[in-house]
Amino acid sequence: MKVNVLFLLLGLALIIVCAFACSLPQKKILRVGTDAENPPFTYQEGNNIKGIDIEICKRIADKLGIKLQVTRYQFEDLFSALAQNKIDVAASAITITPKRKQTMDFTIPYFETDLAVVAKASSPVQIVNLKDIGKYSVGCQSQSTSHQYLTENLVEKDLLSKEKLKLYPTVIETLGELLNNKIDLMVFDEWVAKTISEQGEIKVVYTIQTNEQYGFAMQLGKEINVRINKAMKELKDSGELENIIKEYMH
Repeated sequence: MKVNVLFLLLGLALIIVCAFACSLPQKKILRVGTDAENPPFTYQEGNNIKGIDIEICKRIADKLGIKLQVTRYQFEDLFSALAQNKIDVAASAITITPKRKQTMDFTIPYFETDLAVVAKASSPVQIVNLKDIGKYSVGCQSQSTSHQYLTENLVEKDLLSKEKLKLYPTVIETLGELLNNKIDLMVFDEWVAKTISEQGEIKVVYTIQTNEQYGFAMQLGKEINVRINKAMKELKDSGELENIIKEYMH
């Protein structure tokens, strides 16, 4: 009799726990942050934010059965937005680095690129090696991998003076300074540089091989990360991911 009562109590406890768990609100929105300044990965077109990263996020949200909400931030604010639980995902041509992985999770990589050194289309500047970069004033986006690379491989090795390295909050602002002759060179991701150079105002004068891999940044240790990564892997395995990238890189 006592055994039966014990099993009855255990059964009731399980029912209560399951009922409580089922009553918890399920996540219905995938909150994505982006800077919308890295075409073809993310960019503003009219009132809409488009690009490879945004399209991938749409497909992930569809697979998770939830809505997508995209909010624009400056690049340097994306990671703090993650840390403050304002967004679930930062998607903005973000390079996976060991330092970043200490404070956030990443999806599997979806793209690989290098860094490009660019000048105005009319500039006579010629760059043959890294040392040549040190002859000129160079701009890049603050907190980017370009910033990290230039600091570690040129400034700290005395190939570029601190005074010649100019930092800006956005790619667009850096580009504006280049076009207005405030800086001689700009360093940023190669594919973004190639896309912008199609407009005819800038040209790639040197490529720095870094083999950077892009991934979506996520809050550290969140349950939804596993689901996002699973969806990303499904997109990759099915060939859908490759098709999205090809569509924007025509």
